[in-house]
Amino acid sequence: MEPGRGIPRPLEATGALLLLLVLSPALLLAAVAIRATSHGPAIFRQQRVGRGGRPFWLFKLRTMRHRPGGIQLTGSRDQRVTALGRLLRKLKLDEVPALWNVVRGEMSIVGPRPEVPRYVDLDDPLWQQVLAARPGLTDPVTLRLRNEEELLEAVEGDREEFYLSYLQPFKLRGYLDYLRRRTWKSDLAILFATAFGVFLPGRLPPPTSEEVTTSGHPEGAPLAFRRLPRLSHFYRELQILLDVCVLAGAFALAYLLRYDFQLPEEAFQRALVQLPLVVLLQLVTVVLNRIHSFVWRYVGLSELSAFVKAALQSALPLVVLRLALPVTFQSWRVPLSVIFIDTVLAFGGLLALRVARRVHYEHQERRLRRDAASAARTSVLLVGAGRAGIKAARELMERGEEQLEILGFVDDDPAKLGSTIAGKRVLGSTYDLPTLVPRLGAALVILTIVEASPMELGRILRICERIPVEARIMPGLFEILEGRVQASRDKVVRIEDAAVSSR
Repeated sequence: MEPGRGIPRPLEATGALLLLLVLSPALLLAAVAIRATSHGPAIFRQQRVGRGGRPFWLFKLRTMRHRPGGIQLTGSRDQRVTALGRLLRKLKLDEVPALWNVVRGEMSIVGPRPEVPRYVDLDDPLWQQVLAARPGLTDPVTLRLRNEEELLEAVEGDREEFYLSYLQPFKLRGYLDYLRRRTWKSDLAILFATAFGVFLPGRLPPPTSEEVTTSGHPEGAPLAFRRLPRLSHFYRELQILLDVCVLAGAFALAYLLRYDFQLPEEAFQRALVQLPLVVLLQLVTVVLNRIHSFVWRYVGLSELSAFVKAALQSALPLVVLRLALPVTFQSWRVPLSVIFIDTVLAFGGLLALRVARRVHYEHQERRLRRDAASAARTSVLLVGAGRAGIKAARELMERGEEQLEILGFVDDDPAKLGSTIAGKRVLGSTYDLPTLVPRLGAALVILTIVEASPMELGRILRICERIPVEARIMPGLFEILEGRVQASRDKVVRIEDAAVSSR
């Protein structure tokens, strides 16, 4: 099985490196706390099995007392885990050093969790398929199976036997189901689910011991992992995150505009102090005016008043603080020009974000309708580029354009070959039908010849039968020319058997 492609490797490595740099202060603080509360190194190294069965050294923050040997499975009440280690595991901070493994190419951010060599059977077909992909920091199995330590703690007998007989097969089938349907979008959704799962674990209820031992099928994935997280499941969280980014960016841009992009050190320090206050105040007004409850794809002018109201409500307290606070509280006094610029940019940006979402949604809807209409339309070649054919083409385009797509004309007059009539080209003669029909993908040939004899009609129909392609005749052509009957899709009927009796 070829695993699906996730987040592109260059983007993944760059993101891991940037995230490692951003979290380096927290990583350093945690390392100091580990060294101060227990003996041993702050960074823990353990050999794991990577892509293709190649071993590598996984880096983590040490969460257990430094003791060599022992079982490699950890229960929820394992005495080897320190108090600080439990906190680090709960917040997933112990996984931060593994970002270096991502940078080095040994792991992915999203992928099956790497296993220790002791529990890997390289001859097992399940393992061979799982190891076709890079291991990762998180995956849909890990998201739900965050109670793995509790499940192991509840085992009364041999934990390793339970793990190898039930828990590991459960995980492997989940990994395979994920890898079969893996895309960069699903990996992004898993990243969001991981971030929110730390703070909102109730969104992803963990499996029970009974579910682990009974669910699933030897040849398929457990029902617990049948549905991958989707980005659409996190629209509200994404909306809040994007709103915060827009508000913070608007405030930073307002300060830069105020100082002509030459921000003094003192102003920069004040901006850092004021940023959380301003963004929090603006978010509160957004919530109070129920802007978050608006459905993005329906946002329009009717919701504009809520944005204006929220903007004024957020600006007023800042203006009051600016005018009322003494100079000794200069750090909290946002300049009036910054308040004005920021308010316009911030709430204009929030509105623009929602309008852009609506435009995108409507564009997608139009594309889907266009594709559906295109799939339902019948491609047509018109035989006869005379007055009757021209009138029929115009009537069909005006009244049947959603059902019939006219590809062009076919006419035996050499003078008309290559010309454009009624917006459609004369593509060839009736003798060219055997090559034109398959090349253009025509599904229907309509005869619009006014004075064709039964013999001529029969010749054209026999050509169509040999191709083969469906052929029809437009009835009442003389009446159409006289304006007494209009051509439409409903008046396109099969030629009578009598018309081809000359064969």
